[in-house]
Amino acid sequence: MALQMPRPFATKSGSYYLNVKVPLALRALARGQRVSLPVAGEQCSVVISDKVFLSLRTKEAKVAKERFPLALNALKAFYESLGQPPQTLGPVQVRALAGEIYKQAVHEVDHDGAIAEEFQAYRDELASVTAQHLEAGESEKMAELEAAIEMPGERALIAWGLKYGDPMISREELLERYFGTMVDDLVAKYQMRVDAGTRAKLLNAAEQLGQDFVEAAERRLTKYDYRDPVGENLPSFTPPPRHPQAQPLQSARRENVLTIDALFERWKEAKGTKRAPATYRRYGHSIAAFREFWGDRDVRLLTQEDIWQWALQREKKPGVRADTVNKNDLVAISSILGWATQYPSGRLLSVNPAKGVSVEPDKKTQKDDKGFGDDEVAAILKAARAARPNPRYPRAAASRRWTSWICAYTGARIQEVCWLKREDIRIKDGIWVIHFQKTKTDVERTIPIHDALVEEGLLAFCEKAPDGYLFVGDTPQKPGSTRTQQEQRASELAEWTREQVKLDDDISPNHGWRHTFITRAEEAGIKKRYVNKICGHNHGKDVSDGYFSARPKALKMRIDAYPRYELDGVMNTDKT
Repeated sequence: MALQMPRPFATKSGSYYLNVKVPLALRALARGQRVSLPVAGEQCSVVISDKVFLSLRTKEAKVAKERFPLALNALKAFYESLGQPPQTLGPVQVRALAGEIYKQAVHEVDHDGAIAEEFQAYRDELASVTAQHLEAGESEKMAELEAAIEMPGERALIAWGLKYGDPMISREELLERYFGTMVDDLVAKYQMRVDAGTRAKLLNAAEQLGQDFVEAAERRLTKYDYRDPVGENLPSFTPPPRHPQAQPLQSARRENVLTIDALFERWKEAKGTKRAPATYRRYGHSIAAFREFWGDRDVRLLTQEDIWQWALQREKKPGVRADTVNKNDLVAISSILGWATQYPSGRLLSVNPAKGVSVEPDKKTQKDDKGFGDDEVAAILKAARAARPNPRYPRAAASRRWTSWICAYTGARIQEVCWLKREDIRIKDGIWVIHFQKTKTDVERTIPIHDALVEEGLLAFCEKAPDGYLFVGDTPQKPGSTRTQQEQRASELAEWTREQVKLDDDISPNHGWRHTFITRAEEAGIKKRYVNKICGHNHGKDVSDGYFSARPKALKMRIDAYPRYELDGVMNTDKT
């Protein structure tokens, strides 16, 4: 039987469409890409899924048969480009290509009365609202911001952000939101693919020419001045030649497969030191688990159904709980796939298939109190006090002696304490303080030292301690280790504490101090804002929380109000 050739698809209403499946070998590369195809003398763009579905804008069979092969040939040319590396355009080519957006916009203002009227009305309204705010005494910057907020849509707000800079949104994201679709349509028009660097240059060029367009349009509409020095000096764009394929498309496709391991490596390279080594280690376990399910297939083929199936299978693994899948595995996969949809990644994916996926949590009675009881507090602090020096490993011994005590009277995280250096115990404004330079939230904080720690002998210990870290560094960091010495010491301390004191499995021997500190601070009447500053919490819902900065003397008063712990009914007074 002869193979059926592609032909126009007619709907029940009689409209004709190009409706063709993407070749299976190309789906991984083509899915999510935007392609521009000629229809009725215009370029019409469409985002590719497993098929390409585009209206031919006619109900006449004869016209459809004429338009269909033109669109199909352009689609085949796009498929051919997938077997080649993305193009890199030079400065002249970038300006020439972005210039086509400018030329089209000027042409529409000159020849489409409706567009010209819409543009003029929009500019008049924006200018009028801005003037009202200027008359109210606001600065030009704030007046333009207020006007942009009042304008419909987000176009004015994005333009304001590009002009003045938006502290909440990066310039790259603003450019993407304003010009991203225009640039994609333009590149798709020539059945090209461009690399991330070229695309970034195109966005910037489009923004610069956008400013020129506003000036040109205003000259035309208000002064009837139709000169166009910018357009006349724009170079013409000539698409770069396609290189002949040196290998079959199937081989090129294989080389371009984006595996989960390859995506993970790109993500790690992009994040660099912005993520802690522990994050890379935790994510690595989840990536390995996902690789067992997905193999070396292209991640661009992933659907939400695939993620669901993996999560459900993952939960059935021995020793893996639903909470582990939700809080570890899905967080890792969703973070990496989500990054792949964003501008900095080059928008490798069009959507994040892991978004919204979670398995039903385990039914388990949660322990209401995750802090320590009085007996547990006394037992841990007495065990720490009894820890003896070790000349061979002095910092490790010191960590057993002092980290629990510091956590007990500051509510600090154990790793934050393990990052302390000798110089972090110092005097500020006449008050002895602990300066936490390395924190989980990357926000430094300085906490006055409770008198109980002074009486326990903390200052005397620091005076005799060697330079550098107080609690780590007896031996060099192991080459290739994915955990910092502070992380390793925190784990060792947790194990050591459990060896000294029997604790419920639900209670963390390290983090339990934060629960204990915050609970006792609340009982002592210390205001939550001060507790948040002491503990390094940034969960305030009131916008004024961001402006609150507690002075050392004010914090000292709150620290002094924090009740001392009783050990066997006797206040801690041992100064050894």
